[in-house]
Amino acid sequence: MLFTSATFLLFHLAVVALRWVLPRWLVSPLLLVSSYVFYLSWGPVYGLLMGGMTLVGWAVALGMERGWHRRMLLGGSVVALLGVLAWFKYAGFLAAQGAAVLRLLGHEAGTGKVDIVLPLAISFYTFELISYLVDVYRGTPAERSLWRFALYVAYYPHLIAGPIVRAGELLPQLRTPSAFDGQRFSEGVFLCLIGFTKKLVFADRLSFWADEVFARPGAHASFGVWMGVIAYTGQIYCDFSGYTDIARGASKMLGLELPENFRLPYLSTSLTEFWRRWHMTLSRWLRDYLYISLGGNRHGAWAQYRNLFLTMVLGGLWHGANWTFLFWGALHGAGLAVHKLWDGFARARSWGALRERLPYRMAAWAGTLVFVMVGWVYFRAPTFTLAHEVLGRMFLPAMGPDTLQTAWTAFPVGLRTALMLTGALAGAHVLGRFEVGTRLHGWLPAPARGVVWLALVLGCYLLAEPREQFIYFQF
Repeated sequence: MLFTSATFLLFHLAVVALRWVLPRWLVSPLLLVSSYVFYLSWGPVYGLLMGGMTLVGWAVALGMERGWHRRMLLGGSVVALLGVLAWFKYAGFLAAQGAAVLRLLGHEAGTGKVDIVLPLAISFYTFELISYLVDVYRGTPAERSLWRFALYVAYYPHLIAGPIVRAGELLPQLRTPSAFDGQRFSEGVFLCLIGFTKKLVFADRLSFWADEVFARPGAHASFGVWMGVIAYTGQIYCDFSGYTDIARGASKMLGLELPENFRLPYLSTSLTEFWRRWHMTLSRWLRDYLYISLGGNRHGAWAQYRNLFLTMVLGGLWHGANWTFLFWGALHGAGLAVHKLWDGFARARSWGALRERLPYRMAAWAGTLVFVMVGWVYFRAPTFTLAHEVLGRMFLPAMGPDTLQTAWTAFPVGLRTALMLTGALAGAHVLGRFEVGTRLHGWLPAPARGVVWLALVLGCYLLAEPREQFIYFQF
């Protein structure tokens, strides 16, 4: 059930109706059954895998709380969880690389291709199980109810692509279901509609020109290729933040709050700030369970730079079994380390006043955005050859049918659409900086909100160009 499908809308509305009709003691069973129905609709076999990993996580946490070889239980369970994830996500990649090495050494070897279907959402619920086990090891009380814990893992609004929810953020809400709140419900509907608009109107339409450029970068001028990368920059943001908006909105309609995952990341004036605004729940997970475990900033500046770099390399690898993802993570890790180095250098010289001036902030914003877009090229391209061809067309002047001097009517339709939508997205970012939409929606009376909702629904219906699933489903 894709979030933007009619099937999901009917399913979710039925669950919402039952949620507010049934007595509170039946809320958790209802949501647990609904979550497994949702997940099993994607593939029945892997529901057993998620259930088995959930059972292991619940039992290990109880064992650690009772003092049963706590360190051994934590280490063994984390290795087991990561082992399952590695098998499904990286076995094929490692087999292919091994076969390539054997061929280079002159040995007979096949392609090394291994056909393994990646279970949907395994990366997300594996990270949630690991965070829960580490928290219990650090002293957080374990959850006694298996069914409530299973619901925390499988809760369908955030299951497929996040946000990555900590047990402490969701389990207390499941223990004491809230009463109906009209304001929260209204905010949930509005968030869902914003998410649908981002996905169906912006992300899917921007994908036309992004796909065209990444399929044939040599056929386009530098301007057209820049617009293709900008289109992908907008596409991945609207696709992923749109999913998160729908997830958070759907959850609000059920009376449960999920954490914020995006906060206008393309307004960032440094790479550090970007990662505080982009996929915020993953950034916090990497910080709390990987960066700090590696040593964090406890052993001096250079150890901090090393730990930042390693954290982002592993974060890149988490996104996919491909060298381009690994390089994307390394690029961001190096960028974060360089920013930390520069920040310390500037602070030591009391340059704070200079860095607050508008020209500096504009230059920092532009530099950060270009760096992020270069990173997205490696994230989007399946090979280094294609990534470097795209970057070459961007930074070395090249002619083509879509030069900047071309008349508006002569531009391809996809390029014109990309120009208009990225302009609208930039305006939305600026308005979002002042929370104009949220404040206006909260201020409007109920009938006026209904008109806004109807306008968004009609906009999605008239302008939607559904083309594919959400980008982050593959991770």
